Amino acid sequence: MKNNITLIFALLIFTALKVATAQGPFTGKPIYEILTKRLGDTLGITNVELFPNIAPFHVRNFDSLVNVNFYDSTAFHRVIPGFMIQGGDPNSRSGPISTWGLGQASQPTVNAEFSAAKHLRGILSAARDNNINSATSQFFICVVTAAWLNGQYSVYGRVVSGMNYVDTIVSAPRDANDNPLNKIEMFVSYLGSNDTVPNAPALKSPLNGSYGSSTSRSLQWFAVSDAIIYHLELATDSLFTNLFKSVDVGTNVYTVTGLTTGTTYYWRVKTNNGGHFSSYTNFWNFKVSGVGIETYAAGNKIIVAPNPSNGQFLFSNLENESRIDIYDVLGKVVFSTITKNTSYLIDLLEKEKGIYFYSVSHSSKKTQQGKIIIK
Repeated sequence: MKNNITLIFALLIFTALKVATAQGPFTGKPIYEILTKRLGDTLGITNVELFPNIAPFHVRNFDSLVNVNFYDSTAFHRVIPGFMIQGGDPNSRSGPISTWGLGQASQPTVNAEFSAAKHLRGILSAARDNNINSATSQFFICVVTAAWLNGQYSVYGRVVSGMNYVDTIVSAPRDANDNPLNKIEMFVSYLGSNDTVPNAPALKSPLNGSYGSSTSRSLQWFAVSDAIIYHLELATDSLFTNLFKSVDVGTNVYTVTGLTTGTTYYWRVKTNNGGHFSSYTNFWNFKVSGVGIETYAAGNKIIVAPNPSNGQFLFSNLENESRIDIYDVLGKVVFSTITKNTSYLIDLLEKEKGIYFYSVSHSSKKTQQGKIIIK
């Protein structure tokens, strides 16, 4: 028993030295294989990639532990169906099951790296106690979205293959303390690096050059498949020297408030896939007009017909001196007019087939937006 304690202590000292030792930069997202066994039989292999762009200290800690085979024969000691699996405690190698999950006081800790990354199915995150800076070697993998953990635990990786084996582990028979009845061991090794650079997202709304009175805006862009976090910049100049907002976002939508009337705002977004950033999108702009806007009531709703059409659209139920703007899918204005009657025929016969968007506004503080299709 004394020899075992000495070996474990030596291993922990060596691990601490490895964590403290400066390492070369990652070229992308390091990938690791987690082989799991139960009663000596292989359950399967789950591969994970980590996010040095998002949680560099947690990634370095994990990588250092793998380098000294720290995780080998430790257990996934906590399994909760509909939530997650947790493992990586050195006590679970050979210590009493009552100590599994408690960790050891001599283990080096990693300060919290909370981010906008979401705890989705397959996400790997750092386990900790009530002290936010108490993470060590233990980690958990979510089997479902766990939104209540967002911003409270440090996301630093995700499963890229073998999630079915995580599902097998979380469904294992367990005791009243969520310990699997039969030990599920892990053996972790480094595989390589995912150096993929993500594509920049495409902006969606509000349309480029649009305007409105509200001092808040819901900014949206199209999701990128491998994005973990998006970074949004909003400025009052097209060079982005006068930033109004610079923020990381975990989804493809962000609502900005506190905008100033009479001001044109410019915005752009880039993607962070955990290992690399994309380039920024081309910027779009919108103006806060300072004129109050409300939508048309159902009974006064503007009618556009036929829609789809071959290029001619009759707008009816208008108010006199309504402004009609037509935009293409890139947000470019392709037609604009101010009407003098309650109906107006718009001729887009020379435009390409496809989807366009319209905005009808009036000085009576009403507006309506929609989609038209040239077939």
